[in-house]
This record gives sequence, C-alpha cells and structure tokens, in this order.
Amino acid sequence: MFQVSKTKQYKNLLIFKFNNFELDYPKEIKSVLKYSKNKGDSEEIECLNTLGTSSYECIYILGLGPTEEFNNIKLFNCLGMFLRQFKNTIEELDILDNFNEDVGYTLGEALVISLYKYEGIKNTVTNIKLTNINFISDFEQSIMKGLQTASIINKARQLINKPSNVVTPKYIVSQAEIAAKNSKMDIEVLDKFSLEQMGMGGILSVSKGSIQEPFLIVMQYFGDENSKDIYAIIGKGVTFDSGGITLKTGKGMEKMINDMSGAAITLSTIEAIATLKPKKNVIALIPVVENMPSSNAYKPGDVITTYSGKTVEVISTDAEGRLILCDAITYAKELGANYIIDIATLTGSCANFLGDINIGLFSTSNELSFMLTRSGREIGEYLWRFPNNDEYLEQLKTDNADLRNTGTSCGAIVAGKFLESFAEDVAFAHLDIAGSACYSSPKYAYEKGANAIPCRTLINFLTK
Repeated sequence: MFQVSKTKQYKNLLIFKFNNFELDYPKEIKSVLKYSKNKGDSEEIECLNTLGTSSYECIYILGLGPTEEFNNIKLFNCLGMFLRQFKNTIEELDILDNFNEDVGYTLGEALVISLYKYEGIKNTVTNIKLTNINFISDFEQSIMKGLQTASIINKARQLINKPSNVVTPKYIVSQAEIAAKNSKMDIEVLDKFSLEQMGMGGILSVSKGSIQEPFLIVMQYFGDENSKDIYAIIGKGVTFDSGGITLKTGKGMEKMINDMSGAAITLSTIEAIATLKPKKNVIALIPVVENMPSSNAYKPGDVITTYSGKTVEVISTDAEGRLILCDAITYAKELGANYIIDIATLTGSCANFLGDINIGLFSTSNELSFMLTRSGREIGEYLWRFPNNDEYLEQLKTDNADLRNTGTSCGAIVAGKFLESFAEDVAFAHLDIAGSACYSSPKYAYEKGANAIPCRTLINFLTK
C-alpha cells in the first residue's frame, strides 16, 4: 500500500542527507543522527538501529551529495537505487519528504519504477517484501501523480518483457483498447481488410509471412481545441522479428521479442497523456506485425507500394521496421499532424554506436530536436543527434523503385533518411532505441530488462 500522510505510519524511516547542508529534521530524528557516520555523499547509505531511543526501530540515511549538484535526476537515481536494493529486505517504510521544494512527482516516479520486477511466466512467483510505504509530505497531489504516471510506464516495461507467444499483434490491440477505455480516449483499430482497402503496402508486406494478422492502432487525445498543432507519436510494433527471408542468426534471436518496444512506449505515453490531461493535441499510431519467413513471405527483390504511393525495393526483409513506420507516418500526416515523432528499436548500428546510454535522434527540425533533447536531459534520459545530410540518400537510390529499404553503410543514419522521405514537410524526429530499450544489468531505479526509455522524456515533452 502506498500512501501520503503527515505522520509516522511504520517502524522504519528513510531520510535524505546532503554533505554541505543540513535539512530540518524532527527533534527525535536529530537525537539519533548524532550517532550517524553518513557524510551525505551521493548514494551513501547507512542504517541506524535506534535501540529504543526513537519511535522508529531503524532509520535509513541516504546521501544526495552537495546541494549544488542536486536535481530531480539525482533524487530519482539515488532513491530508485535505494528502494531497488532494499525492496526484498524490509517490509514497510516511511519516507520523510522535508525538502524545501515540491519534488513529489519525482518521489512517486522513483518509488514505482524501482519496485517493478518482471517475474517471468512461472508456477511460483516471489513477491517483493516492501509493500507498505508512506510518504510524510505536504505534497500529496504531486506524489500521487508521480505514482500514477510511473504505474503506466511500468505497463510498457511489462509488455516489452513478455514473450512473443503472449504478446501478439492482437494482444497489443487488446491492451490498447483497455487503455483507451480506462482513460476515455478515442481509438480506431485498422485490421488487415482495412489496411488492404487503404493500400498500406508496407505493413501488409512485412506481415505476409506470419499467421498473425497485422493491425494499425490509432488513439487520439485532444486537450486544446484552440490549437492547430497536433503531435503524432508512432511506435514500431514488431512483436517478433526473425528477419524474415533475410533470416537473423540464431544466437540472440530470443531477444527479438522486444522489437515492439516502440509500440509499448507509445501506448503508455498516450495513456499517461490522457491521464495527466495537458493542453496538447496528441495522436498515437501503432503498427503491429510479426516478421516471419514462410512460402508466403515478402522477399528480397520485391517492390512494394506504400500508403504514400511511393514504391520501395526490398533489399533486406530484416529492414522491416521502417516499412511499417512509413505507412503510419503518411497516415499521421493525413490526420493533420504537424509534429511527428517515431520510436523504434530500428538498427543494430545505432545500438553498436551508442550502447544503452544514449538514444539516437534523427530529425529534420532543429526546434523539435532541441525540445526533445532538453526534455530528456531534465529527467535524465539522453538523446544524441546524428547528421542527416542529403548525401546519405544516395544509398537508397535504385532503378527499380522510388527507394531501396536499406543502404550499404551508416545504417542508422540511412534508416532515418528513409523515414524522413515520408515525413517530408512536417517537423519530424526519429528516435532509435535499439541499444537503450533494455538494460542487461540493474541500473539506478531499473532492474535488468525493459526500461521503457524514452517514455518519461516524451511525457515530459508533451506535458510542457
């Protein structure tokens, strides 16, 4: 149970400490702190047994470093790290919020994100011990908003972590319908028949080799009737990517269940926006397919006609994400979007270059790039912008169609240029999260596995 009150509820207490400034603590806490050896350095943790000198049995002290380095990122990382480490050690905890400013939203976010852990699909599940937490704070509304938003973000992490025999295109549709109902959003689901009628050749071609039918999910939130600006977020939803006829190697293929990370992030982002209700107009488009080899699969050398009317020569069926995204980009423009952001685990070359530290940013707009980068830096998610010179388009030229679907080098940049060709005159940003979508080991508030980055960045951006 998570709650916010003004008084003690449980037997353990967590307090924060700076190394160059003393926060104002209650008198009984001050009397115990004289025995502390915690200097307040960043991430320094100490547990004091009060031996009956306080109404608390144990007081945990978490160092935050110097005040001049303190911000929401530092608080999120330090609190998240503490809770992740102790969530299977203690059962209940009061957290003293005695900061001189409202940091409640970050407290709530860090709590829920750090307590998440994917348990897999097992007969027996080991639940975490830390289930009762009370914030002693004056900022109940902010904390509850942080708790609520982080819970929605964790839905994306859960969706990404689950196996592809569970998370099929139809399953993602069902989750989108639940989210739309809960947050009272408009939703349209285009099935295979509708996609055929509309001529969405990119989505249809990628799905041809699978028994799983494709869908394009469209969700809409309109919070500002006086604004003509419409922001479209588009998430790549390949529920399993075998590479198709251009088959991937067997080693590591089991990780291709997370090739729908962009779809999960997009779904959670639009649900969070509909919950927080900013004065923005946002539409989410989620193309969902499975990319499999079969006698019916699309092949290298095929020429397909996309929803835009542009034709694409297929060089590699493993460059499938851009083919489903380009149809969604064209449809977003048709729906009136003048800002388009796609999120996709798109290229191994971006993962090789940036690892799990930065998100690849490819954009036609300096303004949009600046706003996204700033929104990420404010909450500790980092975007790195790549060049987008037109010279890279040379690799996509072919005599057989308007474009090829892949080039010969600079894979991440060329993929971004391919998508730009469909965005054309609107402000466009492509976020390649191939390296950053999952952590191979725990990091601050995050357990190993899906982290749903950059969901927090997008929510920050769209609520400003």
